[in-house]
Amino acid sequence: MDFSLTEAQQELQGLAGRILADRMTLAHLKERDRSEDWYDLATWAELAKANVCGIAIPESAGGLGLGFLDLCLVLREVGRHVAPLPAVPTLVGGALPLARYGTEAQQAVLPRVAAGEALLTAALVELGADPERPRTTAVRDGAGWRIDGVKSNVPAMHCAESVLVPATVGDDVAVFVVPCGAGGVTAARQQTMNHEPLFEVRFDGVRVGDDALVGSVATGHEVLRFVLDRVTVATCAVVSGVADQAVRLTARYTCDRKQFDRPIGTFQAVGQRMADCFIDDQAIELTMLQAATHLDEGLDVPLEVATAKFWACDGGHRIGHAALHVHGGISIDLDFPIHRYFLWLKQAEFTLGAATPQLRRIGRVLAEQPAPA
Repeated sequence: MDFSLTEAQQELQGLAGRILADRMTLAHLKERDRSEDWYDLATWAELAKANVCGIAIPESAGGLGLGFLDLCLVLREVGRHVAPLPAVPTLVGGALPLARYGTEAQQAVLPRVAAGEALLTAALVELGADPERPRTTAVRDGAGWRIDGVKSNVPAMHCAESVLVPATVGDDVAVFVVPCGAGGVTAARQQTMNHEPLFEVRFDGVRVGDDALVGSVATGHEVLRFVLDRVTVATCAVVSGVADQAVRLTARYTCDRKQFDRPIGTFQAVGQRMADCFIDDQAIELTMLQAATHLDEGLDVPLEVATAKFWACDGGHRIGHAALHVHGGISIDLDFPIHRYFLWLKQAEFTLGAATPQLRRIGRVLAEQPAPA
């Protein structure tokens, strides 16, 4: 498979990179850390002006009508600059499934998403539960539905206007669009590694109509799988950018930092560790690009998605720790940037399954494949 980017993709990635490089200074990032909101909505508005927020939104809804792969290239720049933006929850968790499966009324929010005026999110995680088999339930309640359950690690609940909620309906699954301010919805902020606002969200007798269904109950599993695969690979895209910049910052440090009148990068042990980081960095990027490309083609590729997430977890873990170790004592100085990359890599490592669950999933997929004749 040829992973070379087209000229248009390179220009798109470069545009996002320039906007973020100009704004994501260390002083600005420290300021966002101290902010209760954390998300940099001013930069989000600048990206929207350049129509970066509308990359994968259909042209009919004011977007560029490009693909998931193009969106992942921009998310890689978000990771490279550790930019506190609601990109994955809004553009992937919310906008993509609505663009694909939503009704005309549900898709009415997409032009405002492309314009940076509306944020969305998705509640995909429940403690101790398989994301594909939610414990949250939806039962018929007159002409509508009643939703009950608890979701964890829900991003952007404090600033999103709607949340996509997967729920079990008998033996099936359905996905609902629920206003974040609906009656019965309560959110409590959780502590996170990289300070991103994640929430435990309770749905206590939340009532919605049939117009809240994304797709139908019959297609619920398909909708949920669509969302989970794309949010997982989008997370890998962010990790790819974080890991790549962490390796570059560390490599630069090994050239500048001297010991015994020699750059520490000339020492064999340091050089070998940086070589291992480079291999992990390449594996994270290439497996992400493969999974994103196949999803963009509309293929069902559970093996590629799990492989990309495994490398994002395992390779990201090694890169994060190596970056801190090679930097030595300066890595604990909060006025130096490398700790941010470690925190982002650790946060993403456990998002939607760490390395071991991905290996189990890979094993299941391989076991189900027929042996070659």
